[in-house]
Amino acid sequence: MASKPVTTVLFDFAWTLFARDPNRWVGSAAALIGREVAAGDAQRIAADFAELLRTTATDPAHIARDLDPQVWDRAILAVLRQIRGVDLPFARALHQTHAEALEPYADTSSTLAALSARGIRLGVVSNIGWDIRKCFARHGLDRYIDAFVLSYEVGFVKPDVQIWRTALDALEAQPDRTLMVGDHPSGDGGSVAAGIPALVLPMTSSPAQLRGFDHVLTLAGI
Repeated sequence: MASKPVTTVLFDFAWTLFARDPNRWVGSAAALIGREVAAGDAQRIAADFAELLRTTATDPAHIARDLDPQVWDRAILAVLRQIRGVDLPFARALHQTHAEALEPYADTSSTLAALSARGIRLGVVSNIGWDIRKCFARHGLDRYIDAFVLSYEVGFVKPDVQIWRTALDALEAQPDRTLMVGDHPSGDGGSVAAGIPALVLPMTSSPAQLRGFDHVLTLAGI
C-alpha cells in the first residue's frame, strides 16, 4: 500500500462508524412501555444484542435479513427476544428506538472530515435492512460520504465479493488503492477477496469513546 497512495476508504457502519449509547437506547425503549431498567441492564442488553448480531452476521440462515427490510424487522425482533429479560413488548420498543440511539464515535466526524479534505473518496458498505443515511444526515456526516452500498439495496451481503465490486464501481476506485475499515473479521475482512486491504478494529462499545481511526489516517498518509 505504501507504493500506491490510498484514494478511497470504505467503512462499515454499525460498531465501526456508529454505535448505540446503551443508557439512551434501552432507557428510551423502557420509557415507551413504562418499564423500569435495573442497574447494569442497559449495558448488558446492548452488549448481548451486539454479540448476537455479530455472531449471526455471516450465518447463511440470517443473510435474508440483510436483503429485505421486512425480513430484517422480523429477524431483529427475534434476535432481541433471545436476550434475557426482553419480552415481545420490550423487543418492539427496542426495535422502535434503535435508529435514533445510534451515535457516531468520538473520532468519526473528524476522521471523515480529514479524509474528505484530502480528496479521498469515502463509501459505506453495510449489511443492513434499512436506510442508514438518516443517521448520517442527523449528525451532518452525509456530506462526507460519496456512496452508500447497502446490502438490501444492492442485493449482495458481505463477505460476498460482489458487494465490494459494487462499491468499487460506485466510487470508480481501484482495489489496490482502496482501504476497507470494519469490526468483523470474516465480514469486513472479506474485502481482501476483491483485492481490497482491510483494517479490522477491535470492538469499542460506547460511541463516546475514540474508535482508533488514527490508524486509518496513518494508512491514508495523513
